Amino acid sequence: MSSTGDRIFADRYALDVQISSSLSSPIWRAMDQLLKRWVTLILLPTSDLRSVKLLQECQVAAANDRRDVVSILDVIAAGKIVSTTDASATATYVGIVTEWLDGETLDRLLIKRGEVLPVDQALKQVGVIANTLMHAHSLNIFHKRLRPHNVIFSPGQEVRLAGFGVDSALLGEDSESGVAQDIKGVGQLLFVMITGMWPHGSVDSLPGAVGPEANEQILPSQVHGGVRSSVDRIYERTQNGTYLTMRQLVDALSVGEVEASDDLQSRVTRFTANSVNWVPGQDDKASRIRSTVIAGIAVLIFGWVGWQLLTSNFQKSEAPIAILSSPLPSASASAPVGKLLTVAKMDIYDPFGDNKENVDQANFAIDNDANTAWTTVNYNKANMGGKSGVGLVLDLGDSQEVSKVAIAFTSIGQTAEIYVVDSLEVDFATASKFGDTNPNDLSSEVSSSKSVAGRYVLIWLTPDLPKAPNGKYQGGVVQVDVTS
Repeated sequence: MSSTGDRIFADRYALDVQISSSLSSPIWRAMDQLLKRWVTLILLPTSDLRSVKLLQECQVAAANDRRDVVSILDVIAAGKIVSTTDASATATYVGIVTEWLDGETLDRLLIKRGEVLPVDQALKQVGVIANTLMHAHSLNIFHKRLRPHNVIFSPGQEVRLAGFGVDSALLGEDSESGVAQDIKGVGQLLFVMITGMWPHGSVDSLPGAVGPEANEQILPSQVHGGVRSSVDRIYERTQNGTYLTMRQLVDALSVGEVEASDDLQSRVTRFTANSVNWVPGQDDKASRIRSTVIAGIAVLIFGWVGWQLLTSNFQKSEAPIAILSSPLPSASASAPVGKLLTVAKMDIYDPFGDNKENVDQANFAIDNDANTAWTTVNYNKANMGGKSGVGLVLDLGDSQEVSKVAIAFTSIGQTAEIYVVDSLEVDFATASKFGDTNPNDLSSEVSSSKSVAGRYVLIWLTPDLPKAPNGKYQGGVVQVDVTS
């Protein structure tokens, strides 16, 4: 690598280091010697047939200078690289200069985290991207080739969108329909955020989702547990042409984000559904006089009664003192508490694995012994190697009313979802969740104001395992108690 200043492009940009990229063209970090700032420089020989389209597309895209876009700062139609050690320069290049942004692309972020984004966070981030594209569409600017490497998270976790004009020119646009293709692209970004997979083959070092049949559309819930059916519907509608404008998609994502906020609105609605309106009576003169007279008589009567009670308390009486029993129930009485339910059978639940996840330890989670526990196997990553989760299933023998589930974990940091169901074939997209545990607590009590009937209680450990002392990742359950 040459030191900064050895090679100068277009008499202004000093090439520093070449950056690895998914684009089929060299990309450099360069120093803008005029403004003394780092920039990203994309170079393509003018002899390349794609150079004309790259130049045209980027000249149009340069009009989009919103903060949530990685802006195009300069477009150079024909520039040469001159070296201080070799003044002869023959090749000319189209140069596209964009902002230099310190941050991580979506694909690298997912690989580094070893886990997917929570659904509510993914909806929020994709909503930002959709808003960015909606503004671009108002300028008649389209991306046409959205991929995970186009989404950049700045150090402050701001979402920036890159690749306008560049990706479609160098790699080819996915389709000629700008609006429709960008809507599809937003849906595909949502898919990858909540599954860690690209819906159409491997992209940017991320694996491709594989469906039961070739070319069949795959829904997020089919490759990752716990995805709600409403999220599936949003994704499906981005792909089948239901949304005709980016505004429609933005609105749908906003609704989806509200649904992910623990159903706060529904709770508020219950309190405000039956409101009471007070309407004052007519303020006529007769009613005011009548009210005044009644109030005066009431004051006189209560004053006389009060005087009689006060004076009688100081007079001696020969009458015996009566001890009256209170008509109210004793304060020590309490409402009946729920009954601890008996577990007829305990087993692991591993539909995405081999059903052998320390199955011999399953009963340790119900033996009331704090020194024993069921644990997962050791994983190299917190995301269980890409598996959607693993869990324990408690068979109550027959359908029972469940009002509370108490769980003690082997360590803090474990996240679990609880389901009360009547079948061992759980569809996480449609199953009603009983509740979630708190990853910040070693023990969690998850309860419902209204009991839920079911034969099986599923403790589903999601792919965010805590780190074990041996450096691997492992989850575990010490005790589970189910109360009616």
